[in-house]
Amino acid sequence: MGSMAVMDRSGDSKHLWDPGNYREVEAMRDLFKDLKKKGYIAYQVDKKEGSAGKVMEKFDPEAGAIIMRPMVAGG
Repeated sequence: MGSMAVMDRSGDSKHLWDPGNYREVEAMRDLFKDLKKKGYIAYQVDKKEGSAGKVMEKFDPEAGAIIMRPMVAGG
């Protein structure tokens, strides 16, 4: 089972998919692409303690856990 946490100003929402379910994978791929177009950054969660996640450019249904967060503007 894969999971994606999408962070925004109101908190975060969780989205789950089964890598073996074509419809669920395609729905998550579409969500991933839509969020990337909006400027979100995707991270594949690394389960090793103390290690950073990997930035993702393309959706991988086998990624396990993904965190999507909007770009933060400084200034």
